[in-house]
Amino acid sequence: MNGSGYQRQISYRLLLMILWLALVVFAVELAAGWISHSLCLLAEALHTLIDIFSTLLSLIAVASPQRTLGKEIWGHGRGEAAGALLLSALVGFAGISILLIAFDQARLFLQSQQGAFPVSVTWPLIVLMGVMVTTLTGTAWFAAQQSNRNSSLALKLNTQHILNSAWLSCVLLLALIAISRGYYWLDPLLATLWVCLAVVSLWEMLHQQLPMLLKPTAIAPEAIDQIVCRIEGVTRCTRILSRGMVGRQVWIELHIALHPEYMVIANSIGEKVERSLREHYGPIRAQIWLDSTRSH
Repeated sequence: MNGSGYQRQISYRLLLMILWLALVVFAVELAAGWISHSLCLLAEALHTLIDIFSTLLSLIAVASPQRTLGKEIWGHGRGEAAGALLLSALVGFAGISILLIAFDQARLFLQSQQGAFPVSVTWPLIVLMGVMVTTLTGTAWFAAQQSNRNSSLALKLNTQHILNSAWLSCVLLLALIAISRGYYWLDPLLATLWVCLAVVSLWEMLHQQLPMLLKPTAIAPEAIDQIVCRIEGVTRCTRILSRGMVGRQVWIELHIALHPEYMVIANSIGEKVERSLREHYGPIRAQIWLDSTRSH
């Protein structure tokens, strides 16, 4: 196994470990929030759900052989787009539901009614959450160190996203301690703040890991066609696809037709096409097809 394959395997295993831990933490937060009637725990589960989706995107990037390690390209495939829309809808629905319950509890509190905050937080629950948060954060920190060694951009972005929100979990643990001592009003207050921060976290994650979601074409097909057809021997360039970000990494797929006299040097012409595209657009990864049967 070459070095790149080994680094890709390490990144994949670390991301898979983070994914399973995040799923466990999400299940614990959801169950604990439901049993204790804690809105802030349910809101924290939204942040963990976003971490899970971020990890899934990184796994897709690392697992795809067409995405160079260290310069992974997030495509605009139907799976990524549908997943982003589904996650946004889920976060929106759950967030609005939590906000409505929090506002209703605040209304009952202002009316001096009993049972305005039915939350019940115990020390075993606090200890359990502390273990879950510490385990996930520690694993993300270890993976972040590895990402600097194997130059995995997918792993780096994912661990950065998790570590950037780690302080929220620490604040949540302190809030749970305060709630267990009778400061019940902190629960709906923090839940409201956590939902707002979840929206911000979702936007930042999508902005970082799906830069091409709203830009399905990295380079205009007409521009690529003009460059390719300048190469001697190329008579036609068709079915041009591109994704990625110019200046960072672009993946290009195209089909070319050659003059019969140049068929014997098709590989050489393919190299010239790729070199010309790289001179114009910087780092690229090209897949060039000849007569829909041969590739370069």
